[in-house]
Amino acid sequence: MSGPGHTWVTDSGGPVHAGSGDQHIHYGYGAGEFLGSRAERLRIAEDHRHWLSQRFISPGNLGRAAERLAKPGATVLLAGPAGIGRRAAGTFLLHELPDEGGQLEELSVKDDDGTAISTGDRLLLDLSAIADQDQEQALRKLGVYRSATEQAGARLVVILSDPIEPVLPSELQQQVVRIERPRPDIVLRRYLRLDEIPFTSEDLERPDLDLLLATAPMREIARLVRTIGQARESRKHGSGFEDWCTTALHVVTDWGDTTARQVDALEDGSRRALLLVGAMLDGAPVDAAVAGTGDLLRLLGRDPDGSSALDGPDLRVQLGELEMGRDPDGRVEFQRLAYSGAVRSHFWTYFPGLRDGLRDWTGDAVRLPGLGRPERRDLVVRFAEQALATGRPNDLYTLVERWTAAGKPMPGEAALLLAQGLDHEKHAPGVRGRIYDWTTGGSLTPHLRDVLTDVCRHVLAATHPFMALTRLYHLSSRQGSAAATGAALELARSDRRLFRHLSERVPVRAGQEPRRGDDLLIGLLDPHHLLIEPASVEVESVWRRVMSGAERARWSRVACDWLTAAATERGWEAAPDVLVRAARHRNGLLTWLYLVALRWERTGPEIPGAGRRAVAERLRQAIDRAQGTGPRRPDNETTNPSEVS
Repeated sequence: MSGPGHTWVTDSGGPVHAGSGDQHIHYGYGAGEFLGSRAERLRIAEDHRHWLSQRFISPGNLGRAAERLAKPGATVLLAGPAGIGRRAAGTFLLHELPDEGGQLEELSVKDDDGTAISTGDRLLLDLSAIADQDQEQALRKLGVYRSATEQAGARLVVILSDPIEPVLPSELQQQVVRIERPRPDIVLRRYLRLDEIPFTSEDLERPDLDLLLATAPMREIARLVRTIGQARESRKHGSGFEDWCTTALHVVTDWGDTTARQVDALEDGSRRALLLVGAMLDGAPVDAAVAGTGDLLRLLGRDPDGSSALDGPDLRVQLGELEMGRDPDGRVEFQRLAYSGAVRSHFWTYFPGLRDGLRDWTGDAVRLPGLGRPERRDLVVRFAEQALATGRPNDLYTLVERWTAAGKPMPGEAALLLAQGLDHEKHAPGVRGRIYDWTTGGSLTPHLRDVLTDVCRHVLAATHPFMALTRLYHLSSRQGSAAATGAALELARSDRRLFRHLSERVPVRAGQEPRRGDDLLIGLLDPHHLLIEPASVEVESVWRRVMSGAERARWSRVACDWLTAAATERGWEAAPDVLVRAARHRNGLLTWLYLVALRWERTGPEIPGAGRRAVAERLRQAIDRAQGTGPRRPDNETTNPSEVS
């Protein structure tokens, strides 16, 4: 979901697919290809929010939660059995609230970076997967968030887990609303209709479908409809709903058992390797899969047999025995719909001894001849999916460091790996923590520094902008990254709270290189890129710090740019007054400002609009007032609260 500067996608451990057909996640990254811009991620998340609202079937008792949430400052705690769509329900509640100009944001328990809560904010805190050892911290954070929500007039929805509900303080017990499972047949019908999949009531009267709907979590119903759509679009699995549904039910319910039987029947390790590599490279050129199979066997300590290439069955027969084939474009293709995912899951789950080898194989396989950008993207996403599903986020970090080392770096693939980790519902906090450790630790390679900058700028900033800004600041101040400095400034100049967050992190004299801190503060004031109100107290505060600490010659250029903006840009008329107020009645600074304005007025071409003379005169009048020698400001002219003492 999304709001200004914030986003999340609900009920997903990774990218979400809402329609029919195959899903291809094509991100681009800062150097080009893999991450996509922050704005694009926000747009995609907002699209998903509307998609969810169209398909959402309210669970029982949700109306009671909505009534409690209507009042500003309210907190509602949602409880209920796992799988009924608690997170989706919380998301829907927040989505249905009127937009009062605040942020729509997901809060975190484990991350230390605070998030300022303001009037109109709509907030989600998901405690449904909290570990037992983290319960105390979660309750403490919940208390902090609840208090801040009440004081700010925001609204907070908390998703509870069964273990944490009984240990809630008594005052919170009264805020708990238990929701009930929505009718699964209605959910199914709504999804089918909105995905424009034709069906009749008789089509849904089948025992195998009833069995699934009786116990399936809401996400499995969504997956079933998505798979029905894939079967329809493929045109390889029948021509009517009955055939599509039968195929989809096999995918959802028993592909795991089918895979287990197939792998168990393969006694030859080379055949198993071909099946596994084919699943990892599904859709890639067959020749790349064959080469990758040889690489995997060698890495696992088993060289392909030394027989002649003419011995044994040909590749067509080998693929056919594995129910694989070569499509008309020469790419790997499985006969069964969505079967390659089941193969990947089986090997990663039931062959734990392969996991280190598969990590190392993936590290090299992205360079296989014949793999283009889409195939490399698919491989990285599939590796991340399985590594995270088996609780191995460290495998991602290992490959990120390997792909950003000197030599032949793969920065796009490294960035995509981190993006997948940041999108994962369970492991995202750990990935955010690892990024923080990188940015605050020792020296980074230039490629890793750039990858972290791009990931923070485009991915993390879309979901946790305060955390992204903190990490970008460390990359700028500790690692000396000019790109991170630019990204931090871009993010901070777009939002008052982020502006304040960054300015407060910059020390008065920034360590051994005070000029770096001054540059950052001066950069915040650049009128060409400042998107927040120039007369705000946050901006004036930074001007005050700059005038007090930085060399005058260094900030004078920006002061001239402010005067130019006052003459040419709507909303910048008060710029001269801001500069004078920031000088705080210090005669030396006021005299310097006067000289700056005089030089600005007399140099350069005439400016359309108010003109140089009028703006310079306004600044001189403001100086006179500050020194008590000029006329008072007319009563109908706007006065900044900071002028009143």
